[in-house]
Amino acid sequence: MTGPRYFALAQRVFAFSGVMAARAAEQEDDTSNTTAPRTEPPPAPEPAQVQSVAALAARFPEEIELVRVVADG
Repeated sequence: MTGPRYFALAQRVFAFSGVMAARAAEQEDDTSNTTAPRTEPPPAPEPAQVQSVAALAARFPEEIELVRVVADG
């Protein structure tokens, strides 16, 4: 994409937030009228899983490379 084309589109970015908010509100109104109220509570979120960097590097050796840095001093 050329520079002038990019900046011409970039100047219009601020207009999109208002349009998208209006579309989201309209869609929410449409779905709230057609769906039954929810009687059961939403499921509890699953706890976050924590893995060490070494475990991730062992699981994905093509994507993660561990490098040990030794400071001279």
